[in-house]
Amino acid sequence: MELHLKQETEIKLNQLAERTHRGTDELLEEAVEHLVRYHEWFEGKVKDSLAATERGQTVSDEQVRAWLEKRERS
Repeated sequence: MELHLKQETEIKLNQLAERTHRGTDELLEEAVEHLVRYHEWFEGKVKDSLAATERGQTVSDEQVRAWLEKRERS
């Protein structure tokens, strides 16, 4: 696999690798793993929310506003 980075990003990556005494490959692998895990988590949340909506488990606008107002007062 090939990866093309903006020059500014590559400079920052190299600086981070130097500061942390890690290889750029290791840092990129970690970053991609985080990105993939995040997207898997997010997709799961969206699927769960859609399923809840289909089951009729929703909250009205008024309930949300009341919750936000209560939260702001706390």
